[in-house]
Amino acid sequence: MLLRSSLLCLCLFSGLSQAAVDCSALAEKISGTAPEFHPAVQGKVIGTGRAHFHTAPDEACANKKLFVIPGDGLTVYAMLEDQTWVQVNFVAKDGEDYTGWLKADRVEIGEAYGAPSDEVE
Repeated sequence: MLLRSSLLCLCLFSGLSQAAVDCSALAEKISGTAPEFHPAVQGKVIGTGRAHFHTAPDEACANKKLFVIPGDGLTVYAMLEDQTWVQVNFVAKDGEDYTGWLKADRVEIGEAYGAPSDEVE
């Protein structure tokens, strides 16, 4: 019984030691510092299931109401230097557009907008 109580206390305190992520502060800190694509590049959602948008490049900053699905087209603006997150824009069927962060492994990076085609005339 004493061992169980000690383990429970240890688990509770170790959970408290993890600092909560301030998504707004992280978004502000990262804004303008992530390497940007000039011009922006095309992207496509890959993998399976929903890919939730994040307000900042951290799992704790997920927006559970906003997501894209495999095959959706994106505009990719920036990628973190460690290539784990990309900042993207998505235009929904109703014309609304959304900008946020997605895990990079869920996005296939394509050609730059306005890039010359490889077709020979």
